[in-house]
Amino acid sequence: MIAKLQAHRGVSTDYPENTLAAFNAAADEGYAIVECDPKYTSDGVIVMHHDRTTGRTGRNADGSAAPDVPVSDLTFDELRKLDFGLWKDERFRGEKAPSLSETLEFSTARRMPIKLDNVWQGFPENIKEKLFSELRASGADVGITCNTPEHVRYAVEHTTRGAIHYDGALDEASLAAVRASAGNRELYVWVCYDNELTGWFKGEKASAEVCARAKRYGKLGVWILSREDERERAEAFGAEIIETTGSLKP
Repeated sequence: MIAKLQAHRGVSTDYPENTLAAFNAAADEGYAIVECDPKYTSDGVIVMHHDRTTGRTGRNADGSAAPDVPVSDLTFDELRKLDFGLWKDERFRGEKAPSLSETLEFSTARRMPIKLDNVWQGFPENIKEKLFSELRASGADVGITCNTPEHVRYAVEHTTRGAIHYDGALDEASLAAVRASAGNRELYVWVCYDNELTGWFKGEKASAEVCARAKRYGKLGVWILSREDERERAEAFGAEIIETTGSLKP
């Protein structure tokens, strides 16, 4: 089986992560899904940014490092004054942290499915409600990463379309509960690949046994790969989709 590829934070090997440049590169290069990470500003605007704070990828207009402050402490206007392309390369000067609205517009215009990760970590109820309201109002194809059967149930109840991407516990009982909660929604079960990028992850890693178990409940996804031999092994496990930072190309 030849697996589709999911672009981790866009084509983040070659472009600044979680920017429209990285997202558009994924569409241009033929990736199947763009994975991105929502955060929120102090005035309630949902934006795409991976880290809790701005310091790693944020720069001032003169190229100096931005203050390392929580995204949620900044207004949207304050966040938009920061440059999120310069840290990668001068040619990406001017890239901003896109809003959810801009990301959904990209998805619709480019006919590119997106996957929202880290939705459940630290989102106040009012921000979570706003996020799902924007998803329902858009025509974009948006999947949601879920870590528990309860997350799956909430996502299904609060959206009208889009796949469920489950990356929680992989025991039979948890997988059965997730499958039941997903109902008729397309369900991807994600398994972590054991490599230098995932040493921090303490859950079950991809093996023939674990992947076969996951496939009994949904489509198998394997994250996060950077080499061709890893792609071949994941496909041998039966992966239908593989997440990569952009080191692997469609």
